[in-house]
Amino acid sequence: MSNRKIPESVARLTEDFITHVDKLHGERLDKVILYGSYARGEERIDSDVDYLVILNDDEIRTFKEISNLSPVTFELSIQYSVSVSAIPVSKSKFMQEWSPLYHNVRNEGIVI
Repeated sequence: MSNRKIPESVARLTEDFITHVDKLHGERLDKVILYGSYARGEERIDSDVDYLVILNDDEIRTFKEISNLSPVTFELSIQYSVSVSAIPVSKSKFMQEWSPLYHNVRNEGIVI
């Protein structure tokens, strides 16, 4: 993971996102990682804000979890005038599976 700090431009959004996700998932929530252009410090005016939501469950139903997160990302997208995306994943899948997304998140992500 990156040693970078959360960019100031998305710090308040990130705090609000964490608050909502913590209420939604409670103890199921392991951690949230900011990844993508904001994590790399390469954001542009049209960049979206990408979060990986890691859950303690051994397995999750991805589409159900995305549906649960959609109202949060929609509300924050409207409130902050930026596209917010969140991808849920189980902790075990994130730790064990190789995919380009997980590889990039591991290399450039900022744990919140």
